[in-house]
Amino acid sequence: MTSTGRRSRVVGTVLGAAVGDALGAPFEFGAAGAFSTGYPPGHGDEMRAGGGWDTGEATDDTQMAVLVATSLLERGGLDLPDMFARFQRWAAAEPKDIGIQTETVLNSGDPWDLAAPRHFRTSGRAAGNGSLMRASTAAVYFAPGGSRATSRRRTGSPR
Repeated sequence: MTSTGRRSRVVGTVLGAAVGDALGAPFEFGAAGAFSTGYPPGHGDEMRAGGGWDTGEATDDTQMAVLVATSLLERGGLDLPDMFARFQRWAAAEPKDIGIQTETVLNSGDPWDLAAPRHFRTSGRAAGNGSLMRASTAAVYFAPGGSRATSRRRTGSPR
């Protein structure tokens, strides 16, 4: 696959996830039934504002997915220290929304490979699911290489 084709797939994946994120953002952390109330039958075909979000505004999950995609494309593959540094710069810019655990890990001052494990050891918390939003960009990026592109060498370092 050409780099242009790969870039298009990554952009398409991030864009699709961003639209889904923006559709769901007004209902994040909302009470049961909030979606049905916000979108009565026959009126579920437009974006809405709510829950602190403007119409069409995506959350921190999309912002971080864009950072993953940017790192993959600019670095030509997985560069975990670079990705973590991008996340840290984003967190330091005081985004409108950032998960509590994400913010704690990124602002801990710990290196990229120790920050999350240290947070878990001290807090016992590691239940965030925002990584699911970020996983799709890496999946599309590495898909042309098949399972070999996502495996680890004997040394444990990513390919």
